[in-house]
Amino acid sequence: MIPLVFAALLASQAPSPPQPPQPPQTFRSGTDVVEVDVRVFKDGRFVMDLGPDDFVLTEDGAPQKIQSVVLVGAQAASAHPSAPETPLAAHPAAPLAPAASAAPAVWLFLFDSNHLSAGGLQRTREAVVKFVAERWRQGDIGGVVVDGKMANNRLTTDREELRAAAQAVKMPGDTRSRQIELTRDWPRIQDEGELFRLADNDRETMEIVVTRACVDDPDYCKRGSPDVEVREKANRLIGDIQRDTMSTLTTVGALANGLARLPGQKTVVFLSEGFVAEKLESQVRQAVGLAARAGARFYALDARGLNKGAQATMIDQLAAESTISGGGPHFDLQTDAPNSLAVDTGGFAIRNENNFGRALDEIQQDAGTYYLIAYSPAKAAFDGKYRTIAVSVARPGVKVRARRGYVALPPARITTDTMGPAGPKGATAATDAPPRSVAPVPVAPAPPAPAAPEAPHPTEPVGGVTPTVAPSPASASASLARLAPTGPSATDSPAAVAGWGAYQRGDVESAARTLATAAAAPDARPWVHYALGLSRYALQRYHDAAEAWERVRRAVPEFEPVYFSLADAYGQQHDEGTAIKTLRDAEQRWPQDPEVSDAIGVIQVRRGALDAAIESFERATTVGPADALGYFNLARAHQMRLAKSQRYDQFTQKWIGGDEDRRRAIANFERYVELGGPYERQAKEALAALSWK
Repeated sequence: MIPLVFAALLASQAPSPPQPPQPPQTFRSGTDVVEVDVRVFKDGRFVMDLGPDDFVLTEDGAPQKIQSVVLVGAQAASAHPSAPETPLAAHPAAPLAPAASAAPAVWLFLFDSNHLSAGGLQRTREAVVKFVAERWRQGDIGGVVVDGKMANNRLTTDREELRAAAQAVKMPGDTRSRQIELTRDWPRIQDEGELFRLADNDRETMEIVVTRACVDDPDYCKRGSPDVEVREKANRLIGDIQRDTMSTLTTVGALANGLARLPGQKTVVFLSEGFVAEKLESQVRQAVGLAARAGARFYALDARGLNKGAQATMIDQLAAESTISGGGPHFDLQTDAPNSLAVDTGGFAIRNENNFGRALDEIQQDAGTYYLIAYSPAKAAFDGKYRTIAVSVARPGVKVRARRGYVALPPARITTDTMGPAGPKGATAATDAPPRSVAPVPVAPAPPAPAAPEAPHPTEPVGGVTPTVAPSPASASASLARLAPTGPSATDSPAAVAGWGAYQRGDVESAARTLATAAAAPDARPWVHYALGLSRYALQRYHDAAEAWERVRRAVPEFEPVYFSLADAYGQQHDEGTAIKTLRDAEQRWPQDPEVSDAIGVIQVRRGALDAAIESFERATTVGPADALGYFNLARAHQMRLAKSQRYDQFTQKWIGGDEDRRRAIANFERYVELGGPYERQAKEALAALSWK
């Protein structure tokens, strides 16, 4: 078995059993090396005779120097020889890529329960169960994800365990009931496109829907126009749609963060009836970038089968094989986002196919053979931004499929997009702690309330979905107590040293057991209790984690990171009052630290106390005028208050109110852009929305 423990989705993995050597991890960027898996076809057959000189790769439009090209899984591809090539005289001979056997495959079957009907769930579940029983390869690693959680909380190499996990999948979403409510319940709305045009206050669409409503219920319209009912229904359904979409994207992002810890390629079969990402395009791109960074290739399988559309079965694969600048066909709202998730990570989407077993066979064949290209990006700094990749082959008639970008993050770093226990201040290297848990307000959008079309409802923080990463022994020990030597030493018990080693390997279950034994000793140093808390947090034992961290705070009250960790643990228990009280204590000790005020503001936003949150973010910008995050959070809080304060004027047919919040939101977003930071794209998108009337 291969345990995989979750913080909310994926946390960490214990060492796997001895396996054949694996190819390097895709997007292993910690040593300034990026690796891209590429598939090249001609006349529908994999082309196997390519070398480094045949490939051209650009990042953000700039040509990159390719360091190596390896053909992985060549034996599997040999059963499908490449198409006859152009005579050798047409292109000079280049050294062929060395071949490497395919490593054991890592498979994740992700059931998008937010967007599956009972029928779609049953069809896909049966196909996965049959695939595992008949096509699962000895030594492969797999897991089943449903409702945002991993079945049995781990990956496994046991075929029967995986089959049973797939067979037990239940909890379908409410796709069908919502679709019935949308199109059949009065006032009827034709589809999601019409729904979002209503939200954008499109007058022509409103007239069409109102006319339809009056035809369906003429008596109602004799008493007055049903436009208020139409708008209320549109706002409510859009809120439900966006909440479910963000739940799906959060699952994808958390899964990607966890898979980044695993070496080699990962295949994620995304089983869904599609989801709408209108006005959430940047969140889709972020999820895609995190998946690409983790080397996770998504294959989207439309669970509706032949019940939707009349396009060719593999039309999305054709789109995947086009270049990034060439664009592709436009699909309906429900298929655009899954298509992007698949195509932009190097996979493809399959729809209008009732034989799901055949579709899984196609995916298995495609995932088994590829070229692995390694290069050192000319732009070496890992700034957390999305970088585009384009791969081409200098041969006529070939089609190239590769992922289209990645989020530039070192593999051991956890983004500050979500709340999570953090390490000591100032940690920078991959072996050090991640930044502390000061989440920007706009990380995981909440469903929009009925609000002005010119300002989509801003986002709220959602904590606990990022896997916990511990600080290194050196940085943790040095920060915990000046009196303690750096890291585990001869004065620490064997249990403390062994527990820390298990935690560093990702075996948090063993770490929690062993560190608990070590912490029970009366002479256990504070870092042991802190590491114990990290292990328990990764196991979602938030109460126990807080108990360990409170001992650290009592013993070493000057250790600032423990206050943030405690706030996270209390927040996970929905005890925001104690979380804020803990941070207020930190604020008294470090009144000039803007991150403390930022953290308080984030929790206040969660509680819906926008006025108090704005005060906290203003305090953060006052004590840290050069700290960009405070301005971003302050702008988002003003944007959220704007959305709540506006009302729709029937006479002028405009949204009115909140002018001062709009002005302040714009000013603070502009200040953030001026200072620079990883959320520059989101800030500019917000500025564009706030400026539109």
